Amino acid sequence: MKSPRTVFAATLGCDKNLVDSEALLGRFAARGVVVTTDPEEADIWVLNTCGFIEAARRDSTDAIERMIEEKGDRLLVVTGCLTQERGVEIRERYPEIDLVSGIGNFDKLVESLELGQDIVPVARPEDVQYEGLRDRPLLTPPHLAFVKISEGCNFRCSFCRIPLIRGDQKSRSIEHIHAEVERLVSRGVREVMLVSQNTSDYGRETGESLRDLVQKLSEVPELKRVRLHYLYPGLISLPVMREILTTPKVVPYLDMPIQHASADVLKAMNRPFRSDDLIKFFSSLREDNPDLVLRTTVLLGFPGETDEDIEQVLDFLAAVKFDHVGSYRYSPEEGTAGADMAITVDPEEVADYEARLLDLQVDIALDRQRLRLGKQHRIVVDKIEDVDMWQDVLDDLTERVDDVDHHWLTNASTIAVGRSGHQAYEMDGVVLLDGEGRTPGEWLEARWTAVSAFDAAAVPVTSSEGK
Repeated sequence: MKSPRTVFAATLGCDKNLVDSEALLGRFAARGVVVTTDPEEADIWVLNTCGFIEAARRDSTDAIERMIEEKGDRLLVVTGCLTQERGVEIRERYPEIDLVSGIGNFDKLVESLELGQDIVPVARPEDVQYEGLRDRPLLTPPHLAFVKISEGCNFRCSFCRIPLIRGDQKSRSIEHIHAEVERLVSRGVREVMLVSQNTSDYGRETGESLRDLVQKLSEVPELKRVRLHYLYPGLISLPVMREILTTPKVVPYLDMPIQHASADVLKAMNRPFRSDDLIKFFSSLREDNPDLVLRTTVLLGFPGETDEDIEQVLDFLAAVKFDHVGSYRYSPEEGTAGADMAITVDPEEVADYEARLLDLQVDIALDRQRLRLGKQHRIVVDKIEDVDMWQDVLDDLTERVDDVDHHWLTNASTIAVGRSGHQAYEMDGVVLLDGEGRTPGEWLEARWTAVSAFDAAAVPVTSSEGK
């Protein structure tokens, strides 16, 4: 077998999967294989699949079939959550795949591919190792990185297969995470986004804590932002959360998926918290910092959900006023308690629930955006692109300050696509600036001069620090 020289990875699903792809690419790079972001240049194609819900599994199989059709004489590796559970099935269904693996088999996968082995045995979730993350190639812009702080989850929400795929929680040590972030910063990373299945529960089994972790990371020179994602409601007290959010370099941004607000649905979901307690929790944090950004996710169509339950969700969203809300539809997952619940919700009703939620959230988000209009915020530029790619977004920026000439919105030839602390990378909206004279990785102070419910336009005030 001819030794391949170049590898490309396509990642489906969440940013935690993205870290897995980076870790795997790092193993290839350590053996002299060149990592590329151009699939046409690659001798090896890696597809990192998602198996969270049925829609994700369909996307994964569609991608497998598409890559099989286009791969030519390349080697095709399929890995990730879908193959962790269904590796043998995928191998039998798609003999054109050169190697099938599960999660975390990074070293074994590369070794087996070199030896021409047919399939890597699927590892147990507790065997997944993440050493070597410090030097992994980044699939994000070079000034930011996702940092996975733990694997798996100790909770058993009745709709979620993640513990069945990824196992119980296994937290990485603060020492290892700190060393990883230090190395990333030495390579130019200035913003890290802490991710896991349950960030609130970090360190439960090791005796360390999220508070200790962010305090340690805030000591890393040249690091500018630490952003928190995927916190589980009710696991962190208000005083501790206040301490975390006021830690130097921690962005006043809190991503905490609630999934629902109805007491009956939360009980059926096996989510051990009360929505009225959460309202008090979020309200207290907003009293400390009115500009605190709150992000959440809502699961719609859970068995037995009623219109009254949805009204409780809408009331909850109206009370808290989240800046960013995502929603997705329930999928019965084999092996979960929810799959045994007989009462289903009509898909048309779920679509109506989604529409009602979106209508409400657009109004809330626009109100939150108006509070920032005309004010100065620190921006990081993620990329420079042609203005035509962003014309629809520019056209939606109808809320504007009166004392600024907005001619650049129509006359600019390039757009600098950036973010303030209010937006997470590829999760929320963006801040757009005239691209002339701007560079990716640049940090600057800018005044928001126009907004929509999701995005903003800004003009520089003073140039801050470069890359």
